[in-house]
Amino acid sequence: MRTAGIAELFSNVDDCTVPAVLDHLSAGVVLLDRKLDVLFANKAFRAMANDGALALHGRTLSSSLPPYARRFDRMTRSALLGGPDRTMAIPHPNDGRLITILVTPVHNRAFGGFANLHVSDSAAIIFMFDPGRPAALPPEWIMDAYELTMAEAQVAIQASLGRSVSDIGIRLKISPNTVKTHLRHIFAKTGVHGRAELVGLIAALRSVRGYSEA
Repeated sequence: MRTAGIAELFSNVDDCTVPAVLDHLSAGVVLLDRKLDVLFANKAFRAMANDGALALHGRTLSSSLPPYARRFDRMTRSALLGGPDRTMAIPHPNDGRLITILVTPVHNRAFGGFANLHVSDSAAIIFMFDPGRPAALPPEWIMDAYELTMAEAQVAIQASLGRSVSDIGIRLKISPNTVKTHLRHIFAKTGVHGRAELVGLIAALRSVRGYSEA
């Protein structure tokens, strides 16, 4: 999954204003210290917390669903050791939509600036993307970033909202086979490996748009 798009927002931002910038994002953002305690959670994350994907209790962050809690714990501990970015998707308990979680080490070159967030103990960053809370995203943004056609961009946006192949076909008035063909092209052009990663990628672009508008 590509993370540089959000990181570029902070390249010219003074350290003191980073928390305010994070609060403008539509994605949930959390900073963890080396004990996996929460140092900072932005407004979007606090709004999404305790909603079935990840729950925030004091300074402790976890999933209430045991299989996902174990995987999330492995991901965060891997980040502490400098492991690669890791992504997982947790079904929302109400409607099954996929809540995408991205965990990345704070020293990842795309996010190195967070080390100066007046919290020198920060070790990992967590992003949470909920397709049920989307910001409007012009298809041109995806077209420009990944050289998608208009049809592919429209399919990508619909897929990022958790809609099925048949539902996308009905909404865009194309056949299911055409939707599947577009999805294959989308995955190849964006470098993602499935719909869960696509959800996170599109959500990241929406977050950038939310920041820009703010």
